[in-house]
Amino acid sequence: MRKNILIIMLILISMRLVAQTPQRNQFADYVEWLQTNDPQLGYFINDWLGVRYKLGGNTKKGIDCSQFAKRLYSDVYNKKLEGTCSKQWIQTKRIKKEDLQVGDIVFFRSKQSPSGWHCGVYIGDKRFVHSANRFEGVKISTLDEPRYLNSYKGAGRLD
Repeated sequence: MRKNILIIMLILISMRLVAQTPQRNQFADYVEWLQTNDPQLGYFINDWLGVRYKLGGNTKKGIDCSQFAKRLYSDVYNKKLEGTCSKQWIQTKRIKKEDLQVGDIVFFRSKQSPSGWHCGVYIGDKRFVHSANRFEGVKISTLDEPRYLNSYKGAGRLD
């Protein structure tokens, strides 16, 4: 009987320790790499990851994709970006997908968005950061994900 109680206590203690161990985001290593190689961008992304999506929002209480790109450009690059994806498209110079650089804006067609547009900021290695949708919020995605691969519209660079 004592042995069973001891085993149960050890199991409960180990379960509690596992529950207290912080879970790492799937892109945690990449954000850490960014913080080393492009600290301002890396810290900005880390600070905003997980913020909920809100159409028309522009704060930590909720932000949409174009406002997120605008905020990133302002805070990280000290550049003024227009407030909607379509205006950002017009404001930026078109570049080829194979010529993407960190900081370029990637644009997509979107059936979910009332405007029909979606955008994010390229962060290298086929990855981009964006305020995805009301279910996912601010996150890092890859251009190879089927939904982004199939809806890719183009990319732009702000000089």
